[in-house]
Amino acid sequence: MGVDELAIQAHEKGEIEHDTYHTITLMEDDNIEKNSTEGGGKRLIRIVKRSRVNNDLIVELELEKEHVEHLAPGKREKKSLATSNAWGQHLLIASSLLTVNGLATVVDDKKLLKVCGEETVMLQDLTITNVVAGISHKTVRYFIPYNLIPPHLESNTNVDQDMPDSTK
Repeated sequence: MGVDELAIQAHEKGEIEHDTYHTITLMEDDNIEKNSTEGGGKRLIRIVKRSRVNNDLIVELELEKEHVEHLAPGKREKKSLATSNAWGQHLLIASSLLTVNGLATVVDDKKLLKVCGEETVMLQDLTITNVVAGISHKTVRYFIPYNLIPPHLESNTNVDQDMPDSTK
């Protein structure tokens, strides 16, 4: 995919040595303009990612509405679309971005699963594709629930800390 092997190894080493937190907040507001989702109001997703690579990266999307942002350098266009086939149990975010190696697409598919009858885990199936080269890389991760306030949110009063969807 055009990524230096040493960079990939450093990234993987960082994931082993440092915890990754994804704090996912799902919001629904029946008082906001209706969209195409079942059951009424606008559905919003807020993900705060804290890892060795992402230092409180915040992603905010409206369900089933394409989000476009322009990134430096050169005002590169990044498009993202969040969908769900089971609100509160499943979230799929599909993104595209022009990189130095051509158009890249990212499909981030998150599902809550029950394992061993009782335990809940979040399965993340992440697929990155270089569209021009036709090469894909798939990563599968499992996150376990983190029932305390994640360390990166302990002093942050701007994030709703009572949401049950925090995962580690």
